[in-house]
Amino acid sequence: MPGGTIVTLFSILVTLFLDLRSELYGYNLFTLSFVMTASIGYGFTRIKNRLHQLCSLRSEKLDDSVTVLSNNIRGKNKNIYALEEKLTRYLLLKEVAESMSTALSLDEINSIIVEKTYRTIGKGGRLLLFLVDVEKQELMLSVSRDNLKVKNKRGDAFDQWVLRHRKSLIIEDVEKDFRFPADHTKESKALFRSLIVTPMISEDKVIGILRMDSAHELMYTQDDLRLLDIIANLGAVAVQNALLYSKTQELAIRDGLTGLMVRRFFMEALHQELHRSAMNRKELSLLMLDIDHFKDYNDKYGHTAGDIVLKHLARTLSSMAQEGDVVARYGGEELVVVLSGRDKVQALAEAEKIRKFLKENPVKLRRQETSITVSIGVANYPEDAVLEEELIRVADACLYKAKAEGRDRVCSK
Repeated sequence: MPGGTIVTLFSILVTLFLDLRSELYGYNLFTLSFVMTASIGYGFTRIKNRLHQLCSLRSEKLDDSVTVLSNNIRGKNKNIYALEEKLTRYLLLKEVAESMSTALSLDEINSIIVEKTYRTIGKGGRLLLFLVDVEKQELMLSVSRDNLKVKNKRGDAFDQWVLRHRKSLIIEDVEKDFRFPADHTKESKALFRSLIVTPMISEDKVIGILRMDSAHELMYTQDDLRLLDIIANLGAVAVQNALLYSKTQELAIRDGLTGLMVRRFFMEALHQELHRSAMNRKELSLLMLDIDHFKDYNDKYGHTAGDIVLKHLARTLSSMAQEGDVVARYGGEELVVVLSGRDKVQALAEAEKIRKFLKENPVKLRRQETSITVSIGVANYPEDAVLEEELIRVADACLYKAKAEGRDRVCSK
């Protein structure tokens, strides 16, 4: 551009010089007008170019600003979405806590844990809840939510690891995790690729395991595991409360010494069984048993001997009872058995079987084999009575008849 300007000016000056030498003054006007027009055009061109450059620079700056703002907006939207998702999850956690606080049944608690966990995590897959069997000290599957049949009801290598270490576990890809030997996870790989597992701890004891797994790798995050931990902690408290409530209910229904139903609940059960028998037009029999010379066991072997004898009798009756039968402690050393669906002949045979078994299978008292004998009274519905109070009165009268005739026998009306 500067070189072209110099050449143009030089050409104009040469033209003016030649015009002046030739004394052609009229052409000077054309030359001057051309020079002025060219100068004005050149000036406008320069201004236009500079304005274009400024506009280009400003446009680029605006584009950069728009890009930065767009990125900021996308980032803000992501943060808003993440916060909304967290808010939704924490609201669900609040719902979980409220639901668990009002439930007392263990089955209901377990269902709440599984359903609410599934909704809160919100990523599908299998969901398994294991509870620890206190007597066997092993995991037992309590509730599951999945489309696949759970093969191992006692948990796999991952569940056992969490149970032993009392720590949460997250695995992004089973095939790439080298903490577990391949032979331990061979079957697992066909069912899932990623998982999160957490222990349910109450009073410093692991009472269960809560687990989610998926057929896809990289399905769960640390945030998912933290939520699972929170639900497991809430669930552990709820499960412990349900177990204590169940135990309290059991103590109210069951006799503390023998574990048999107490008299009040026996009367309710007998009323229901009689109603059922009347509806189905079936017979029902009642056995009333009393330990012969019960006081002698306490006098000879001490007061704990009587408890041992009662426990032995309760275990025997419970083991010999059939489905639908009711065994209860009626009072003192008297026990009762409701034989559902059996007539008097069958009831007499059942009573004789019990009497013989007790006599032929002695119990150890102070390291001495001691034989136990019982007297048994038998009453039948509807042959002997149709009301529960009358049925009990007949069975009790038959029991005293057996005692009066020499004990260690079965009597009926």
